[in-house]
Amino acid sequence: MQRLLMLSVSAVVTIYSANAIADSLKGAYAFTGSSVCLTTSTTFTTSQQANPPASISTGSDEGIRIFKGNGNGTFTNRDTSVTAPLPPNTSFLPDASSSESSASFTYTVTDDEFTLQNVAGTDKGTVLSGPRKGQTFTIEGLPPVTGLISANGHTLTTSILTPGAETITYSNGQVFHRICARSRVYTKLDNDGAN
Repeated sequence: MQRLLMLSVSAVVTIYSANAIADSLKGAYAFTGSSVCLTTSTTFTTSQQANPPASISTGSDEGIRIFKGNGNGTFTNRDTSVTAPLPPNTSFLPDASSSESSASFTYTVTDDEFTLQNVAGTDKGTVLSGPRKGQTFTIEGLPPVTGLISANGHTLTTSILTPGAETITYSNGQVFHRICARSRVYTKLDNDGAN
């Protein structure tokens, strides 16, 4: 009987600890960051080299990510980017553009670290300026994002630690594959926005 009681208490403590960890990352966080993407209209080699034609882009991002405290969340993002073709690609002129996008995500927390993963089929956006102005797009296959939590939980940082190919499909039917390096710094807002 005593052993059964100890197991029951242990199970309750484990459940409480898991919920406490998930609740430790809850609320709305504003973020800024940068991105660099290598893009191809064909494929990447097994060693993650882009087959031509290829281009490179750099971007700055700003948005809000909402952690609901239960391992789920949503985010909105605004991006401004500059893109240039890589030799021998001369299929377009270098350009600048901006876009807005949103998605749902799941997350897990372990002590002062967390991992994010976008939910498939939810990452959608619209191009606001540049050669593709007015087109919509979807993004699939984003690699997991790894983050760190400050001691007071008011500041977060994230980065993609292992590169992986993702696919962006535009409303005009064009499909591109890209590998991006992204980093973000998050600041908790007064309004937690989690409800």
